[in-house]
Amino acid sequence: MTSKSPDPHGRGGDLAESNPHGTDSVRSGAASSKLEKLREAISEIDQRHAEGESGFFADDASEAQTPGPSVASGPVQTSESDGIPSFANALSFDDDDDDDDGPVDFDAAYAKAKKTAMNMLAMRDHASGELRDKLLKRDFLPAAVDELIAKLQKSRLLDDEEFAHRYVRAHRERRKLSRSALKRELNKKGLPAEIVSDAVEDVDGEDDLARQVAEKKAASTRGLDHDVRERRILGMLARRGFASSVCLKVTREVLAED
Repeated sequence: MTSKSPDPHGRGGDLAESNPHGTDSVRSGAASSKLEKLREAISEIDQRHAEGESGFFADDASEAQTPGPSVASGPVQTSESDGIPSFANALSFDDDDDDDDGPVDFDAAYAKAKKTAMNMLAMRDHASGELRDKLLKRDFLPAAVDELIAKLQKSRLLDDEEFAHRYVRAHRERRKLSRSALKRELNKKGLPAEIVSDAVEDVDGEDDLARQVAEKKAASTRGLDHDVRERRILGMLARRGFASSVCLKVTREVLAED
């Protein structure tokens, strides 16, 4: 005895009886065939997608669309011609944004460097090279530092020649430095050789200055052995940069007179 599949809608028997020629059965078979093909196509799509064919969907979508100007120019297209940027284009947009931020970053770095430089100059004079090195050590943008130094020089807020002469006068008087010691200190400030030479050119009275240093040290070492006093006076004069001949001469004279 042959069993029939139940019709969920209760309409299968009525349709068969009302259509003696079997037209609906043919249609049903065609629909089933199309459904099966659709399922196979979906399975194939899923398989290809799982295998990494990232362009598969884009190709099928473009083929499935009805050709025509309205479809080709519609917003559903995924090509670059439709204004949807690819990953490479997205990177180029980021680069453009970075370029636009460049001047802003420079201005900010310049402003910070200027504020720091003015604070340093308010505390004491600086040579151009000395100030530049200090700013660079604080990781300010080199281009901003160079522009700032140039502007400070143009406005005479930085003047290496004047700085060198003031430095020589002050340290000659306060620290009793010799000509060679002053030259060494100015070189450490990064000043050009010609400016250094000009600043120390007129420095004289080396013997007199050395005697002042020796007399002060002799007074502070009274009561010690002669050899100890001599060694300490010679060491002091040497550290101030006086020539060895001047150191020996002045030390012996001061100790003989004391």
